[in-house]
Amino acid sequence: MVETIPVIDLEKISEQFECKKLRDACEKSGCFRIINHSIPLSLMAEMKMVVEALHDLPIDIKKNNKDVIPGSGYLAPSAFNPLLQSFGLYDMGSSQAMHDFCSQLDATPHQRYAYVYLFFKKMIEENGIFIN
Repeated sequence: MVETIPVIDLEKISEQFECKKLRDACEKSGCFRIINHSIPLSLMAEMKMVVEALHDLPIDIKKNNKDVIPGSGYLAPSAFNPLLQSFGLYDMGSSQAMHDFCSQLDATPHQRYAYVYLFFKKMIEENGIFIN
């Protein structure tokens, strides 16, 4: 049986049913698609380019992304899951954690700008994306 990726409608996020869908998606599948958000396509394209550049880094640099808590650092693709590659950033709300993350990965000034400014300033402050 093929399961579909849950879709969360941010225009309805204040409704109990939509909140339950979000909680279920987080607990059961670990991923979801968001619709009716206010994130501009240009920002999404910029972030996609930054993430692709991050994943294209040499493996020796990616391995510098160390665990803050066990299992939270860089996870390389494996024979079991060859398409999965992830990085660990323990506290996105901490400027020190963001600085440490960027330093571990030898991020360029443009990448640092994109990680911090584009993500936080534009997506959260200007677009007012808050989920309580």
